[in-house]
Amino acid sequence: MSDLTTQPETGSLSGAYAPGVLNQYNTAELNQINKVQYAGQLIDEVQHGFQCEVIRLKLLLDGQDQSDGIDKYNSHHSSRFWDGAREGHFGPKLQEYADNGQRQQVQRWVTANEAAEKLLGASVTRVTQDLPFELARERGMGQTALCTYMRLFPRAQEMATHYFTVTGELRSNMLQEFEQIIREFPNKVDEVTDAITKRTLTVPSEFKAQKEAWRQDIAIQKALIEEQERQDKLAAAEAEEEALDNELWPEPETTPPVEPKAEDVTRRKAPTPGWFKTDSGLMKTNEVVGDLPKPLADAVTGLNGLRRELRKQVLHCSEMHNYAEFWAGYDCHAMSEAAAQRVWGKEGRLGRMRRLRSTLIEVQQQIEIYIRNTTPPENIEYPED
Repeated sequence: MSDLTTQPETGSLSGAYAPGVLNQYNTAELNQINKVQYAGQLIDEVQHGFQCEVIRLKLLLDGQDQSDGIDKYNSHHSSRFWDGAREGHFGPKLQEYADNGQRQQVQRWVTANEAAEKLLGASVTRVTQDLPFELARERGMGQTALCTYMRLFPRAQEMATHYFTVTGELRSNMLQEFEQIIREFPNKVDEVTDAITKRTLTVPSEFKAQKEAWRQDIAIQKALIEEQERQDKLAAAEAEEEALDNELWPEPETTPPVEPKAEDVTRRKAPTPGWFKTDSGLMKTNEVVGDLPKPLADAVTGLNGLRRELRKQVLHCSEMHNYAEFWAGYDCHAMSEAAAQRVWGKEGRLGRMRRLRSTLIEVQQQIEIYIRNTTPPENIEYPED
């Protein structure tokens, strides 16, 4: 609602109403609305005046406390201001604040005054001049915005101060934008500061659009990095695969067979717990077990992902009448040969899948041999030390 000046003696109205008001009320009703608005404005002015006088009084009394060496409330929350308020020295309103635990409300006024002093550069000298809080009201700076400004961490507050210096405005929604930029895009502070100076970033919608653009840039860069990492990982895996293909299997060591004692022919004994802790036991464990567990986690994760994707391909194959034709067209037209090698490996899509199939068959055979030869026999014994 806008400011109005009532003229009840003539019934005429002055000022501009909020949209739609003139269409909803008759002249008598509008005249009464005018009076209500005017009375509300008077209340606001009185409330603001009360706040300013309370700030002045608190500054005076707190200043005396500081000169006496009292910088903070003691364990009894005692200060000249609040002691006097509790005793009713300053009137029933402040006594009510003291009795009902509303000290924080008064502190908000003081904090808002401190923010205005910091932004406007005005000094407070006892009760002789307008408070920064009063000057801030004249410039449209609300109490909420002032208190929010004081709560900002230093870099965000510096940005808000610069914004105020350039635009002369202090709005809560803008302060939230500054804090989010400092938190999410700390490397963009200089860029934002320059944009404020040039007035290319002045309203929340512009800040939101800029942040969204930065987020998209970050997402693109992240995707590029991840893609490069995937390509590097695939290239390293293929190089290791090739080296493994060319590696000669070591010949098993041949040792003269040891004739078992007659009484031990039917007995199969595992090593004792104590043997595994001996130097020879530790060495043998390291030799035999080696790094067998190491690749399992990556293998299981990779195979799970492959299984999931191949299941999708089985569904596509059953649903598409031109499944093979699709993949033929993909291989020919979807990407260049170099790009295909970056995605699928240097042998291309089908070459990679055929090589993978051979590898999995080999691994399956070796796992079967491993399981068969490491399954404990039925008559095994586990001797104690």
